[in-house]
Amino acid sequence: MSKAVRIAILDAVPESYWADDRGITDSQKFVTLLQPQNPAARLHSFFVSQHHFPDSIDDYDAILVTGSPCSVHDRHDWIVRLTELIRQAARKDKRVVGSCFGHQLVARAFGGEVGHNENGWLIGNFDVHISRGHDWMQPSASVTGMYHFNQERVTRLPDGARAFAHTDDYDDYGYTLGDNVMCFQGHPEQSRLSMTNFVDATESLTEAQRERAMHQIDKGTPDGHIWGQWMMRFFLG
Repeated sequence: MSKAVRIAILDAVPESYWADDRGITDSQKFVTLLQPQNPAARLHSFFVSQHHFPDSIDDYDAILVTGSPCSVHDRHDWIVRLTELIRQAARKDKRVVGSCFGHQLVARAFGGEVGHNENGWLIGNFDVHISRGHDWMQPSASVTGMYHFNQERVTRLPDGARAFAHTDDYDDYGYTLGDNVMCFQGHPEQSRLSMTNFVDATESLTEAQRERAMHQIDKGTPDGHIWGQWMMRFFLG
């Protein structure tokens, strides 16, 4: 596919964490994932945790909110500003996509709830079951692998949101809200090396948690490229 679309990638990873993965930012990884799906797309990165925001949401057709080591419950000024930007984009009928932290923040922005995982850290490659199909899900798939690295999740969807994917741990792993919002908990942009770098950098993990995480990282092959195609098709509407 090749169609002009302007996408603002709102990178929510603070600069102090960039060294955890050799200085490669999450926004760079999403560009690498998405640009081949649509060479005509214009992908612009904004480091929102550094208070770097688009001058005007009207300059873009869509926004993508990345993951983050921060919690949506943290009282950072940039999270407050990002939340309002998400609401503004949705009101203007822009396409909104959220991944991991972004998935949680979008849910919270529209009245959903976010809490801790009952089983603690969830790290590795897990099966994602597609329970509701959409036109943008091409190629079609009923089960996809996806990397996860989180200890919080959406515990209640916003009113009107509809789940389209689940895992054994999350009933509401992926959801849509109206025709222009789509979010999911996982990380299609991350590589195996990135995942192992994050495990090494997370000091709070016990040795048992590290071993379990590494075992799950190597469990099958994730389908990030499929989600990359789905995301781009969603952005195009």
